[in-house]
Amino acid sequence: MVHLRPLHTGDRVALGAALAAERGLALIPPYEHPHVIAGQGTAALELLEQGGELDALLDPRSAAGGLMAGSATAAKGLHPAIRMIGVEPTAGDDTRRSLAAGERVAIPVPAHHRRRPGRGDPPAS
Repeated sequence: MVHLRPLHTGDRVALGAALAAERGLALIPPYEHPHVIAGQGTAALELLEQGGELDALLDPRSAAGGLMAGSATAAKGLHPAIRMIGVEPTAGDDTRRSLAAGERVAIPVPAHHRRRPGRGDPPAS
């Protein structure tokens, strides 16, 4: 099931849990689930199979961890010495903040990342 909702509104985890409970569905999160992590690893696997051994692999948005977990599992399985580096924007550094705090930290979505309803354009400043 796909439930469309305006970007960055409300608590997605709470909404997903409520919809699953209301409709008797199993909720599979888009990141912390073994099947999702395994699927994410296929991107790194294909890259390494086609491009060969690398010194490092960058995860362009390591917030939830699924892409990093899957990529690291696949990459380290093929090349144990590869460095895994998570990269995130300064305004969206929830992973850095979470690691420093020792617990998951949620940060508000910066206004320039929100979208106008019905359009893909960022709001005017």
